[in-house]
Amino acid sequence: MRVHFDEPVVAYMTRDLEVAHVDTPVDQIARTMHLRDVSGVPILDGKGRLVGVVTRTDLIRLGLVGGGRRPESRAMALPHRRASEVMTHAPAEISSAVALRHAARMMIDNEIHRVFVIEGGQLAGVISSVDLAGAVRDARLDAPVSSIMTSPIATIDVHAPISAALDLLDRRHVTGLIVTDDEHPIGMFTQADALASRDQARSSPVESSYDPAVICLPAEMKLHRVAAQVADLRVRRVVVCRQREPVGIVSATDFARVVALS
Repeated sequence: MRVHFDEPVVAYMTRDLEVAHVDTPVDQIARTMHLRDVSGVPILDGKGRLVGVVTRTDLIRLGLVGGGRRPESRAMALPHRRASEVMTHAPAEISSAVALRHAARMMIDNEIHRVFVIEGGQLAGVISSVDLAGAVRDARLDAPVSSIMTSPIATIDVHAPISAALDLLDRRHVTGLIVTDDEHPIGMFTQADALASRDQARSSPVESSYDPAVICLPAEMKLHRVAAQVADLRVRRVVVCRQREPVGIVSATDFARVVALS
């Protein structure tokens, strides 16, 4: 698949971006992420130049540091700060002519989910790990999805408090947990759910905020078919099952790794 993954990022990048500026309040960025279902927002300076990025991971860590520890405290209290105070400076960027393979390697080497695309010195778009799943779909890779899944999976009981889910997301360095009831998977609790539930009490059960929609695909399914689910539905992870029991999880980052190493 070397020829396919040597295509330029312009063939798969997303141009319609939601942006913020250095003086945008953090809470406004969190609302934007929720409304647009994006995991990272590029930050521009007064001249429209890309100077940083704020991600869901940044906001969750910020909220955990500033949150209280009492059960009735808010799950995550985002401080009154501006983007310039919390953003990651000098985010990864490339030109639109760079190969998909190189963009994927940047993501894997730097443990990031997106690389911003610059044309003529200005922000033109982004190539994300979900976009790279589209390249795996089009490459028609036939290996089973079990060959790239992560196992064992991180789970949280539906009756556990939100504070426990937030702590597990942070400690395990994952973007989503499988929610279980009597050890059976019933949904997902993701970083998006964590931010959406930040005003609830820490003691509120995960049941009040998890997403019951979960895609569970068989372990023997071909990579390109699973990649199609990720790319076409714009989901960031799928659960891998054997006889309807979850045995692993595949995220968009795993498809970035496939592109980088193929």
